[in-house]
Amino acid sequence: MSRLLITGGRRTGKSLWTLFAYAAAHGWTPKRTNGGHLRFTKPGRPIIHTSSTPSDHRAVRNALAMLARADRYVVQEVSRKQK
Repeated sequence: MSRLLITGGRRTGKSLWTLFAYAAAHGWTPKRTNGGHLRFTKPGRPIIHTSSTPSDHRAVRNALAMLARADRYVVQEVSRKQK
């Protein structure tokens, strides 16, 4: 986890610390997009995007739920037979 994201002040408030703590504990890598949003990545899981300045009191809970759902997500590869 990047220290810059946690102590970013203007762009990242204290309300996101629980999100960063969950991400670090479960192997997610947070990055900032060019538009200022947050992108959480983890190998074998879908990419999760969220706002870095949540305006809704539910935004952090919703992002945590998306990360938790993605951790349960199972990627299955289907082999296609060549004719």
